[in-house]
Amino acid sequence: MKRLWILFKTEFNVWRHDPITALGGVIPCIFILLAFALLFGGRLSFKIAVINHDRGQYGRRLVETFDKAISPLDNAPYYAVQDLDEAQARQAFKEYRIDGFWIIPEDFSDRIAAGDHPEIDMYFMNYNDDRAKNHRIYSAEVLWQFYQDIGQPAPLLGMKESYPLPVMIDWVSIISVGIVLLSITLGGIFNMFILTYKAQSSKVTLEIGLSPRSLGWVLFPKTVLALIFGLATGTLFLLLIRIWMGFWPAGYLWAVFLLAGLVAVFWTQAALVMGLVARNYMSGAVSVVLGAMIIFFIGGGLSMVRANKDAVTWVAWMFPNTHAVDPIRDLVLFNMWPLDFWPVLLRLLGFAAAALLLGSIFSARKLRRLG
Repeated sequence: MKRLWILFKTEFNVWRHDPITALGGVIPCIFILLAFALLFGGRLSFKIAVINHDRGQYGRRLVETFDKAISPLDNAPYYAVQDLDEAQARQAFKEYRIDGFWIIPEDFSDRIAAGDHPEIDMYFMNYNDDRAKNHRIYSAEVLWQFYQDIGQPAPLLGMKESYPLPVMIDWVSIISVGIVLLSITLGGIFNMFILTYKAQSSKVTLEIGLSPRSLGWVLFPKTVLALIFGLATGTLFLLLIRIWMGFWPAGYLWAVFLLAGLVAVFWTQAALVMGLVARNYMSGAVSVVLGAMIIFFIGGGLSMVRANKDAVTWVAWMFPNTHAVDPIRDLVLFNMWPLDFWPVLLRLLGFAAAALLLGSIFSARKLRRLG
């Protein structure tokens, strides 16, 4: 135990003399979070114009309905109605300054009073299929709300909503949890690299390789310290999400650390191997970091894995991030115990055990050769 404690102190002193390395798991993730917050954050209401040519009262009532049709996501209206006349609306639509416009005809109220089917001309931009889909959904909800407000028989299609989760969240929140997992991964990678690099540059690896004892005792402190630094980086991002978005895993923090820690163990072993193989520190570090970034993007960093299993490439399933990200989202965003927690935990234990075994065998042999 004394020898192990000396190794821990030695590795920690190596890191203490170059603490800037810890920022390797912080700075890239902050920029990614800010970039996606700018892309997917902000108010989601579509800007449209409503031109009311109606001679009666129902055209005005329809215009007033737009402020009553509220999104359950951010309690804001689906549409932000712009004060434009028809000529201005058509010009703004052509110039992409609004997303669409409605034209209420003169006989709108007359046809409603006569029991006839009224008609409205709607012009929506279909440049993006997702936005076009949202227009169809939102416009239907506005018309449904309008029928209720004027006391007319409801349309033939009824609608009742119920939600299985306690809150509705936006894409930025979903992505932010993926970035937490990425920050833990990068934190572990960078710190493992600095420990490995310092050992090589100071020629300590020569002495280690000549040791008559098992080299597992040498590799163990590196893995533990890299894991601690990675979890510290992830905690920083969890605090940032708590302050910024209000999400926190509360009593499930230990479960988040358990799942994310097993993912980090996998990547620290990859960093250990690359750190001993790469002849240049920066080229090796960049290679593993870029690999982790690619897995972040294809392994559920930007979307829910459970809901898009068919779209997840087979390569992504070979890495633990893809399996862990959705259960961690359950814990952080909803304070809800994942139904697949135990199966995922077993898979992550398998990933971590395999990485530790292969990483230790390879690294020990590499150190023996160096010695």
